[in-house]
Amino acid sequence: MKKALCLAGVIVLVCWNAAFAEAVKVIMDYYPPFSYEEKGEIRGISTQVVRAVLKEAGIEVPIKQYPFARAYQMTQKESSVFEYCVVRTPEREKLFQWIGVVAVAEHGLLALKDRDIRIDKLEDLSKYTVGTVLEDVVDQYLRKHEQQLGLKLDRVADYELNVNKLFSKRFDLCGMNKLVGMYLSKKLGHSENDIKPVYIIEELSGYYYLVTGLKTPPETVKKLQRAFETVHKNGTYQKIIDEYFSK
Repeated sequence: MKKALCLAGVIVLVCWNAAFAEAVKVIMDYYPPFSYEEKGEIRGISTQVVRAVLKEAGIEVPIKQYPFARAYQMTQKESSVFEYCVVRTPEREKLFQWIGVVAVAEHGLLALKDRDIRIDKLEDLSKYTVGTVLEDVVDQYLRKHEQQLGLKLDRVADYELNVNKLFSKRFDLCGMNKLVGMYLSKKLGHSENDIKPVYIIEELSGYYYLVTGLKTPPETVKKLQRAFETVHKNGTYQKIIDEYFSK
């Protein structure tokens, strides 16, 4: 009798996890070194963290890459879509359910090292053209001040194009995470030292999160939040961060 009950419990659990896996989508955008697709494989620091969380939760789902603006809208509009890496800001707070931290975020403005550009305050940006990625946190932040400060923004679809246009001198500055800029600089055949941060936006310094929209059921959210707590407490998260940056 006990064996039968145990077997029934296992079957229910397996079926529940299968149904859960079918319903859940995990998505990201091209944001190296945190999340990116290379040779058909989804990689990155935050990808490793998310995979550890999914494993802890007993969930096997593929991770898919989309342009950031599309991923950002999908997550808000659909149920059970989980996206990373999303910066937590006051404007975004009520748009998502915040699941857990996947990396540290530090955003600012980057320039070519041979440009004599100094930015002490946002008002100084009015002299330059700034490249941003559609709906990225820097893009959202600068658009709030665009008219007031007379900013000239060149909004593009992805981060690699943003850095490429910086090196092509299509604009003077690009806004993004400095580690992303350094990574893409090397990928495009330059040195990571060919670009330099000239202004850090303190309001955008914090963490990247795995998030989901408001339509996602609470039980799904709680399941992944519990898994996140375990991954952070048992040292798995810190091990991933330490291993990556010690390379």
